[in-house]
Amino acid sequence: MRAAEAGGRERSRGEAFADGFPRRLFPRISSPSVGPRTLGVLAVVGLVIAFSLSSTLVKRAETPGVLVAFWRMSVVSVVWNLYLRSTGRRVTWRHVRQAFVPGVFFGLNLAAFFSGATHNSVANAALIGSLSPFLIVPLGAVLFQEYINLRALVFALVAFGGAVIVLFSAPPNGDASLRGNAFGVLAMLLWTGYVVSTRHFRRDMDVATFMATVSPIAAVSVLPLALANGDVFGMSVTGWTYTLLLTFLTGVAAHGMLVFAQKSIQIGTIGIAQVVQPAMAVVWSFLLLGEILVGGQMLGIAISMSGLLAFLVVHEHGARARRVREAAAVLETGEAPVVVEAVSEQPRAVTARHPGPP
Repeated sequence: MRAAEAGGRERSRGEAFADGFPRRLFPRISSPSVGPRTLGVLAVVGLVIAFSLSSTLVKRAETPGVLVAFWRMSVVSVVWNLYLRSTGRRVTWRHVRQAFVPGVFFGLNLAAFFSGATHNSVANAALIGSLSPFLIVPLGAVLFQEYINLRALVFALVAFGGAVIVLFSAPPNGDASLRGNAFGVLAMLLWTGYVVSTRHFRRDMDVATFMATVSPIAAVSVLPLALANGDVFGMSVTGWTYTLLLTFLTGVAAHGMLVFAQKSIQIGTIGIAQVVQPAMAVVWSFLLLGEILVGGQMLGIAISMSGLLAFLVVHEHGARARRVREAAAVLETGEAPVVVEAVSEQPRAVTARHPGPP
């Protein structure tokens, strides 16, 4: 009994350490006045910026995408597990069974996306990836009963329309190809599977434990593809440089923020926020790759960002109004309605909130 209690206390301390990690990194913005939802919003902003850089950085690597994916996941696995060990914890077989499905989706998504990006224009690769919210949003509503403001979805379509303008305004002599587009669609479907399965299987796993578990599974999933490609150890200095940059920017920071944000932000909201990534990716490609940015693309970027901002404002207003109505119902009836927790650690769990003593 004492051993079990000690194990529980150790796990609780470890989980508190991992989930409080952003607060220690940014003590000024993590004051008691900043709630978990605000930190979740900041995490979403950070992951959108980081992910928008992915296609540009992988093109700079000048290396087959599947090799970049494999080595990126291998290094990420070491980093997350070293961090987990530093907290006095380790990955268990229970964690492996829990994260197996998301891990396979994760690894294959990365291999497909990087392979597509190296055979496509940055605008095409990023735009196809932005289609995932149109699958994630309904799946989040059906599987997890997440709240979605239908009026806000109109502005999500505006944001996507801006991204389409960016795509079709690109110069005709770009790097787009049918092969790259096919890989892009596959990557988008696999990413949807990763986000939804993470929401379902993660449950009580904190950020560090989940990433330390899912990353090795993803690396093993990509290994056969890397071996089939050949020359696994033949990456150039440039390839290693950008692979390591991708490792820490997206593999550690962005995916860590994604899992962290899901504790307080609905997956539908996160997915729609990522609609803006294609527009941002075009900006990065202009700055880092020297790709031409024409007037139509600039217009599309403005429309996309405006639509995203409007979506967030309308959606948050609707969510706030819903909470006010629920609070009013409590005051009138004296009992809280049975509600589905939008970000419950146990998917589809229904919990009743009862008012405290008068």
